[in-house]
Amino acid sequence: MCQAAGGANAGCRAPMLEEVLRVLKKLVLVAVAAAAVAAVRKRAGGKAEADLWHEATRGPQAVSTPSAR
Repeated sequence: MCQAAGGANAGCRAPMLEEVLRVLKKLVLVAVAAAAVAAVRKRAGGKAEADLWHEATRGPQAVSTPSAR
């Protein structure tokens, strides 16, 4: 029988270790998914900002005109 603290039987710790590894795998999967979503949003946001900049700096009613340096 396993003791709650300090049990010397390695067979008692194996299920706990497996559970910890299972939880860590789930956390890594969630972190990877969150990073992928953040990357897609950042890319989409950057494209939208570039489109707005292009629209604002072109045409007869442009807010500003880019200068050639």
